[in-house]
Amino acid sequence: DPSERSEDHSLTVERILLLIRNVLYAPADPSEARPDDDANVHDQVLWALRQSGTLDILLYIGSASAERLYYMHLVEVLSLMLREQNAGSLAEAAPQRSQAEKMRDEAELLAIRHRETSEKRRKVKGYGGARHSSFGGTFVVQDMKSISDNALIYHKPLGKLDKLSFDVDKQKPKTPRHRMPFVATSTERRSAFAVRLFLKDFCSEFLNGAYNTVMNHVKDNVVRNRAQQHDESYYLWAMRFFMEFNRKHRFEVKLVSETTSVQTFHYVQQLSENYYDLMSTCKKKLRLWSRRLHLALLAYRELFLTLCAMDRSTDETVRDSSKVIKSNILYVPEYREFVLTLLVNYDELKMSDAYLLDLIETQHVFVKIFEKFCGHEGTLFVQKRIKGGRRKRKGQ
Repeated sequence: DPSERSEDHSLTVERILLLIRNVLYAPADPSEARPDDDANVHDQVLWALRQSGTLDILLYIGSASAERLYYMHLVEVLSLMLREQNAGSLAEAAPQRSQAEKMRDEAELLAIRHRETSEKRRKVKGYGGARHSSFGGTFVVQDMKSISDNALIYHKPLGKLDKLSFDVDKQKPKTPRHRMPFVATSTERRSAFAVRLFLKDFCSEFLNGAYNTVMNHVKDNVVRNRAQQHDESYYLWAMRFFMEFNRKHRFEVKLVSETTSVQTFHYVQQLSENYYDLMSTCKKKLRLWSRRLHLALLAYRELFLTLCAMDRSTDETVRDSSKVIKSNILYVPEYREFVLTLLVNYDELKMSDAYLLDLIETQHVFVKIFEKFCGHEGTLFVQKRIKGGRRKRKGQ
């Protein structure tokens, strides 16, 4: 019973959670280079946690409201556990491989085979090109004048005139590090089949028994500044991951009701605007704020996708709830113009190409929702400012 637990025992539980977090935080060995569907070190750690019963303890902590003291640590552990997983692929994992998975694996094998064949051809061609060419020497390009108004002379074999370039031997100027485009790194991969199956069951049980309780308390801690600074990134990750998992697995709004509201839209947009402002004011941590802005955008997109899933529900109550949320959002200019503002202010030096792709997809989803709401579900009234007429003077 948590009420009968001493302070030392509570501290021991917290330290155990921190130890699990630190073990999961260890990065994968790049020299290992394990392919998809193979167990790497991270998968082996997850399997050990399952065998030891640690995952059941984590589910108990999340489902027991008396253990809310450890909810922040729990969300952080979950983010590290599932960092290599794709929520959609995890939700579609089944004991038997589907036809789509078989076709995808065959396509990957064919791509690897073509890549190896092209590499062999390139090596053979390289050996042949090392021999002396009978067509080496100096060439004169007809109908093209040089600076001295004489015929243009080119000192290398030229197969096509389009490949004529005088910059081949020039040293390209180096781009400064702060002017390099921001390239995002992805850690997603397909884990071993057995690992994906028990992670799917774990996520399903967490959604059924713990998600709403945990997210409510975590948001309350973040808003009231009871947690560490910027712990809202774990909140955003959990929202995006588990809402996508719920949408792809067996969509039930009641399982994610805590994060399906107008208040959640407002909170995520507020965080996004804060991250965008910090990118301009705190330039030393620009990449950090850019990644968090991307995380907030993914959560924002998932909220819209959940609304689309609610519209397709067979339950009329769920569809009515979606209409209520959309009627509160689409009338506010800040919500309508938010994604468009991010799209206009995109900077490749500050934001990654993956962020741009997700931003365009978010804008597409929003436009579809807006179009459907205006066309089929109801009428969107455009408010116009009415100018008052002039008052007549008494003398007139």
